[in-house]
Amino acid sequence: MKQNYLSRFALCVLGLSFYGLGGALGVLAGSAGTNAWSTLALGISDLTAISYGTGTFLVSLAVLLIDFLGKGKLGFGTLLNAVLIPVFSDLFLALFAFLPPVTHPVLGTVLSLLGQTVIAFATILYMMPALGCGPRDTLMVIIGRRFPRLPIGTVKFFIELAVLLIGVLLGAPFGIGTVLVMALQASIFQMVCRICRYEPRDVVHEDFADTVKGIFKK
Repeated sequence: MKQNYLSRFALCVLGLSFYGLGGALGVLAGSAGTNAWSTLALGISDLTAISYGTGTFLVSLAVLLIDFLGKGKLGFGTLLNAVLIPVFSDLFLALFAFLPPVTHPVLGTVLSLLGQTVIAFATILYMMPALGCGPRDTLMVIIGRRFPRLPIGTVKFFIELAVLLIGVLLGAPFGIGTVLVMALQASIFQMVCRICRYEPRDVVHEDFADTVKGIFKK
């Protein structure tokens, strides 16, 4: 049983490392822009002179607090998501520091869409172990329960639209890459799910108590 959890945690961390890579690619897109949550983290980073990863971590902490107050289902995967994605994001940005800034909008847009595709694959990887949804997905579920008549995709769109507007107001880049990611991210994720033959709605995530009981179960 413990060996099973070791492999599940390893897969979760692997997925989060790829998520950090996808986020870093979005940052490298420059003025073309990136996804909504990264835009917010970039806005905080620009305003406070902290790193993108630290900005991402602060956003995750704020969302985790809302999740907790909203009685969302939290697990070790949720916590690892909040802590490790910022670490891996800054690590990859440091590795890519030798690259010149991207100024061409077409190249920037390609990087933005590539980053979102990597994030889609990464999301599947860290969801497969069923150790808990990410903080942002948990928030989507909480708000979705408050507005049951709205499709969950609509809830997600309006959350990210609000997040995007805040990021832009803080001075983060906004460009064609941002628009395309907002418009295509659901299709990208669905395409990746089909490629991986994975149905996220079939996953029953564990909370902290479930995982602890599973690890120490005889």
